[in-house]
Amino acid sequence: MARISPKLRLLGALTVPFLAAIGTLAASCSSTPDEESGALGKDVKQIVYVVRQTQVVGSDGSVDINVAGGMGQVMDYGRYMPGGRLEIKDLVTGKVQNVIEGFATADVQSLDLSFDATKVVFSMKKDSNDDFHIYVADLKRGADGKFPIRQLTFGPNDDIYPVWVAGGKIAFVTNQAYTEMGTRADEYNHSRVVTQIATVTETGGDADRKLCSHNLSHTINLFAMQDGRIGFSRWEHLENINDVKLFAMNPDCSQMVAVGGQHGKPGNSLVQISETNTQNVFLGITTSRENTIQAGALIRMDARSASDPTRVYEEDPKFEVLTPGVPRGMDPSPVGRYRYPVSLPDGRILVSWASGFVNELNELSLTPPDFGLYLYNPSTRENQLVANYEGSWELYGRPVVKRAEPPIIASVTDTVDPTVAAVFGSVDVRNTSLFSVHGQRVSGAQFDATSMDDALAQTDKVRIIEGFSSEAAPGVTMFGLTMAEGAAVLGEADVYEDGSWLAAIPPYVPVHLQPIDKYGLSIRNQTTWIQGMPGEDRVCGGCHEDRGKPFDPGGQALTIAAGKGPQNFNQPIATRAEYPWYKANAGFEMNEVQALLDAKCVSCHNESTNGNGPQEFYTVSMADPLGGAATVYQIPRMDLSNRPITVTYDNMTNEYPASYVSIFYPGALEMEMDDATVTGTIPPIWAVNSSARQSALIEKLNAVSLYNAADTAWKLGEPFSDPNIKGGTRALHPENVGTTLTREERMILIRAIDLGGQYYARQNTAFAPYGSGTGNQY
Repeated sequence: MARISPKLRLLGALTVPFLAAIGTLAASCSSTPDEESGALGKDVKQIVYVVRQTQVVGSDGSVDINVAGGMGQVMDYGRYMPGGRLEIKDLVTGKVQNVIEGFATADVQSLDLSFDATKVVFSMKKDSNDDFHIYVADLKRGADGKFPIRQLTFGPNDDIYPVWVAGGKIAFVTNQAYTEMGTRADEYNHSRVVTQIATVTETGGDADRKLCSHNLSHTINLFAMQDGRIGFSRWEHLENINDVKLFAMNPDCSQMVAVGGQHGKPGNSLVQISETNTQNVFLGITTSRENTIQAGALIRMDARSASDPTRVYEEDPKFEVLTPGVPRGMDPSPVGRYRYPVSLPDGRILVSWASGFVNELNELSLTPPDFGLYLYNPSTRENQLVANYEGSWELYGRPVVKRAEPPIIASVTDTVDPTVAAVFGSVDVRNTSLFSVHGQRVSGAQFDATSMDDALAQTDKVRIIEGFSSEAAPGVTMFGLTMAEGAAVLGEADVYEDGSWLAAIPPYVPVHLQPIDKYGLSIRNQTTWIQGMPGEDRVCGGCHEDRGKPFDPGGQALTIAAGKGPQNFNQPIATRAEYPWYKANAGFEMNEVQALLDAKCVSCHNESTNGNGPQEFYTVSMADPLGGAATVYQIPRMDLSNRPITVTYDNMTNEYPASYVSIFYPGALEMEMDDATVTGTIPPIWAVNSSARQSALIEKLNAVSLYNAADTAWKLGEPFSDPNIKGGTRALHPENVGTTLTREERMILIRAIDLGGQYYARQNTAFAPYGSGTGNQY
């Protein structure tokens, strides 16, 4: 295929002002090389970058235009257009060379420069029948006149975003299948194949391939950190959390931890991050998660700890938006958008930039934005053109300059055996900064705006929740009327008198934690996935302890948990506790929610009656987004039968039992309210996803202590917190009307809500690998 208009505009060749339409908008003004020296600084003699096509001409003269195909979201990677190039430009002579000149139909997805600045590692797809694989190329021609190129990875996987790591390693992102079920397919956008991190060595390639722990959603944009770790952006989808944050890990895949964005950030997604010349100060892009063609505003993030600048302070990094005129959402931009910034030795920024809206309007009009390479001066807020082809994108620019190789971090986990447990725990779960730094309080049951410090003092156990995604539940694209993923309880670890706990859990799998009180109610819900490699020890100081203070588990006094050893929750999938709502598979009926409701509740709460009165209903009219007739649903206040009811949630229409709709639809309406008109009285929020203690249903039933059946979470005889809860004052229900629930039966309902309110589980779908030899790794 032929390229269209291969006219290159280069630094030093442009003599007239360009993009005058930008005018005086301060965020992204532009200058010509005549207005500045035209150099990238005295230390930068060459740059290397990728040229990606946006349009190709067929042999019949037809034009194929690709605006955002394969990369509509910031974590997508499937774009392929032939005719890509990997160019190195000499800024002194102006000479431009194509490193991959022998691959006419290739596309290059990303690149990184070696620490000694003599080689590049890049991801390339040779043609439409190929996958993206990792290659290394020398930046000087060999004796045969060609640039030496070596392919490191093979196979039917996409391997992308490679970066150099100290000690001859290369880390990258892959969509390689982790288990016999394939790669993860997260709940929110199940059709996209989830990516995770892997490593190889430069000398061994795939022979040394190692896969890291899983996440439920994509990992992208790797970069080497000066302290020897690997930084990366990660799509965090955990219930109602749906954004992209910054993380880091050791090169052996251990100690995956948050770096920034957990407690606030200037936009939904932090992507395309790189570290500046100052350790723990980062450049990157903030933007919407989708519809901005992976482009956005330039930001600087200072994550240095005040007490020790060589340490990251994740609690409160300082963000500076360097291009304030660029929208940080998906609105059309008046001044264009940026991609892939990198800091130059003099503090200026080499970055890709395109003028115009740079959002979905470009897709609708089949007008690709014209990304070129520019210098951005944060002081003057000006762009200076470096290189720009018409009809293509110039991306991933890097100055060809030596960098200090980071220190090698010794490996603490060499085994990849999925039967070897990871150990999680806390020295003192009561140690937290969630109140002192973030002002978090807890309400519900025995707590009334109680500080997180005081609430965590009542921690009795730590609930460890495995997350799984829709590839584990065939045919499931939403787990129910919530945004929660699939969930299973690996175990509830005992917290000892000194606040310590330890648990051995399956490696690789993503989990999140809930400290729970003696009533079995979650005190807080961790909203970040954490994971461990086989044999990895992940013991923290507390429950989100002060990140500004160093913590050395080996320097602590022996805890009670350490003396007793970890509780063993490293169990096969088949024995993990799930709470399917209805139609549990054979052998898993013991935790089916509907079975409990049928046995204890339906006689009073059904289509006709609700307690001692007639059933009440409210009507929900859902607007048709295409302008058609509205859909009307009649929802019972509290019908706990299994009769089917059809409802719409998150633009999907499904049938669920009346019990599930009654309990979870009042909360779901909060999300759907823009499209819904309600007639009648909406019941209380019977179930607050992931918070049984704030759920009206659990307050109505009440919860009892593990140690004393007469000890209830809500004091008996007091008014309900919501006057819309009927029945006078708090009691132990349904005991007050002659039916008894055991504590474990109450815990089925409490856990079902605390886990996220899912309808589907592996235990009520066609999930297959129960009991198989590989069933422990998922």
